[in-house]
Amino acid sequence: MAWLGWALAALGFMGLANLGMKAASMRGLGSASVLFWVVLGELPLALLYWAWRGRPIGPPAGAAWGFGAGVFTAVALILLNESFARGAKAAVAVGIMNANFALVALLAFLLFREQLQPSKVVGLAATLSGLWLMAR
Repeated sequence: MAWLGWALAALGFMGLANLGMKAASMRGLGSASVLFWVVLGELPLALLYWAWRGRPIGPPAGAAWGFGAGVFTAVALILLNESFARGAKAAVAVGIMNANFALVALLAFLLFREQLQPSKVVGLAATLSGLWLMAR
């Protein structure tokens, strides 16, 4: 499970990023400006990481999926920042957004044939139930 440490680190940094977006919104930054600064902060690190990994472009189909993921990420962040601008509590809005794991699990099952054991389905249901309780 060499991947687990990386995933947990991603959890921590994404949590800090989401908290930062809410803090920026609370300090008067408009939702479009929040996204602008987020992307500006991401770009140098993305370029450094790309260069460190040997500047791979990859096959066109992979590049298209990667580009599409970037577009979807931008739309998700726009929507999240709009929810903050309209008074959403950070924990609830981010929790709802991050419930996307249920969609990811379903689509990974359908598209990539990843298995969903019954224990994982129960875990998904429990987490979604918790989010429903938080949003009430």
